[in-house]
Amino acid sequence: MVSRIILLLLSISFVNAQIALPTFQGVHIQHSSCASTSTLEVRISHNNDDAEERENNQGMYLTSTDLELVYNGGRGRQQVGMRFLNITIPQGTVIKNTYIRFTVDETTSSDVTVTFYGEDIDDAVTFSNTTANISSRTKTSASVNWSPDPWTSVGATHDSPDLTSITQEIVNRSGWDSGNDMVFIVTGTQTTYRTAESHNGSSSKAPLLHIEYCTP
Repeated sequence: MVSRIILLLLSISFVNAQIALPTFQGVHIQHSSCASTSTLEVRISHNNDDAEERENNQGMYLTSTDLELVYNGGRGRQQVGMRFLNITIPQGTVIKNTYIRFTVDETTSSDVTVTFYGEDIDDAVTFSNTTANISSRTKTSASVNWSPDPWTSVGATHDSPDLTSITQEIVNRSGWDSGNDMVFIVTGTQTTYRTAESHNGSSSKAPLLHIEYCTP
């Protein structure tokens, strides 16, 4: 009799343990809703959609034939802004991958680290000669650091790290609409740099935004 009671208690304990299994505390299980993934690529298409801003006086430079990320020997440290038009991704879409592709304008090999932000706005406007027209823009809370490898060959391309956290923050804005424009800002604190083509330098080699996103 005693052995039967023990067996019964063990069975009840096992059932309770089984019932309790689906309950998780402190664990977030994310189920992907992606039926498929689409890719959008947008290259900077206007001269005023890439720009540099000097750190020392916030003066704007809209006509450079290259983009120094983010130090210029003649002007000192700077911020770089890039605007990409007609981002046809619906509000709230799940972003899977984002990067910006740069084309090398000058070879450089010194160690450098830069930081990417987005402009935290629904529909970004182009750059102008107004003082501090890059640094005065509200940046996303998301940011991504990049320490690129040496750029050793003019004309070669180099991709930024994954900028999905920035893109996701922008498309999650309640006022974001498919077809709006998106700005990325690059900052840094060093006196080393990488030099990429700008739209003024080569329209076919200007920075290219690549986004992969979920589609229903």
